[in-house]
Amino acid sequence: MAGKGGSPHLKRLAAPRYVHVPRKRFVWLAKPMPGTHSAGESVALVTLVRDILGFSDNAREARKIIREGGVLVDGRAVKRERFPVGLMDVVSLPSVKKFYRVSVDRQGRMKLVEASEAGSDYKLCVVKRKGNVRGSLTQIGLHDGRNLVYGEDVRVGDTVKLSVPAQKVLGVIQLKESAKCLVTKGKHAGVLATVERLHPRRSRRDAEATLKSGEEEFTTVKKYLFPVGGELD
Repeated sequence: MAGKGGSPHLKRLAAPRYVHVPRKRFVWLAKPMPGTHSAGESVALVTLVRDILGFSDNAREARKIIREGGVLVDGRAVKRERFPVGLMDVVSLPSVKKFYRVSVDRQGRMKLVEASEAGSDYKLCVVKRKGNVRGSLTQIGLHDGRNLVYGEDVRVGDTVKLSVPAQKVLGVIQLKESAKCLVTKGKHAGVLATVERLHPRRSRRDAEATLKSGEEEFTTVKKYLFPVGGELD
């Protein structure tokens, strides 16, 4: 009999590198359900509450917190324990006044950056796709799976600042020279740097960019850049 999709199970030793949790203490880990982020670049909400934030001692307590609406993701209560949480998602626990933004560390793994309550009402999303829809309107596809109709000038690689949960565009951070960006992958993952030069694509190689962080200058792939402006300062 044919299989019906991928396995819902995940061993900790086989978990993606992005998931930064103890590997040998337990055998199993909750596998993120299909959704806003890919399985290799997200963690299940129950794993975030129990293993990363440490707000519960076990999965049963974590599931209870989630099912009672105690955890907000991007401003909305999420009650699915395997909901995928990934880059730039805003995680809020109003009962304890804790607010976090998902980033990456220097090893390219998930890192939570604590935010203020005022800073938890917006989210940064990088534009991955752009196209025209009926009525001569422009639709943009964002890195977390959202699709928005947006009439202003925006390019692939730019970042839009969205209010959450209303999803109203508050502004655009352009990917250009002098832009401050977060490097999301590669050797320089987790570094906040300023774009010095954007290099055109050559042959089949990915387009590259030269950035500067402090006294260090380096080159990385352009698609690894996430323009953030001053939003992560």
